[in-house]
Amino acid sequence: MINIEKISDHAYSITVMAEFRQADAERLVEFAKERNKEGGGGNVLIDLTAASDISLSAVTVELAHIPTLLKWVYGLDRIAIVSDDDWVRTAARVESAMLPGVTYAVYDEDEAEAARKWVLEEADTPHKGAFRELDIGKTDIAAFEVTGRLDRAESERGVALARAKLVDPACDKLMIAIKNWHGFDADAMLSPEIMRGKLDLMRKLKRYAIVGGPAWTHRIAEIVGPLVGIEIKTFDEDEEDKAIVWLEG
Repeated sequence: MINIEKISDHAYSITVMAEFRQADAERLVEFAKERNKEGGGGNVLIDLTAASDISLSAVTVELAHIPTLLKWVYGLDRIAIVSDDDWVRTAARVESAMLPGVTYAVYDEDEAEAARKWVLEEADTPHKGAFRELDIGKTDIAAFEVTGRLDRAESERGVALARAKLVDPACDKLMIAIKNWHGFDADAMLSPEIMRGKLDLMRKLKRYAIVGGPAWTHRIAEIVGPLVGIEIKTFDEDEEDKAIVWLEG
């Protein structure tokens, strides 16, 4: 089943529930034709969290109307896809990379509100807010929380926030609490701004605590710490208080 709803003057929401069938594909093609006739453009939020499958007849309809669907997609300004399935999110990112000039902002189910804000143009970057400052009442510790996905823009913003806190000579410790993190975009590693920022942080930090996050981040921390001359310690997600005590020790 498909539901198409206009949610603002420039945005539509497309929700797929249960199996996506031939009639649903025909409705999507009809919608794309209407939008193309009106000149295209605008934003779209595609919610696949309740989708279960797609029928062969629906695929056949879509394949028969690829030119119409591609014209619609290429005319869009912002595209957000929400899904709780890893393979759907991965496929969306791969498809986005394979279509020149088209970029999908991909979100997990718990990031649905961020996706909606992006489509409604209430946010100027797709994942803004994934990196936010925590108020722990300690002037010598810069503390931040990471949730959702870090794209290049949000990674650059996060590094800039951390650098700004460490301008104060009395602040020489950092805590990053990782919660419901959905990874990062690879192009963030190519950002000169991020590289310069990390080098600056390494020169100023004495202790760095990582709370939560996947196991591989903890393994990397154990390797990197001795190499850069910073005391780095990892903690489980529920050990934020222990991390603060260690940082102050």
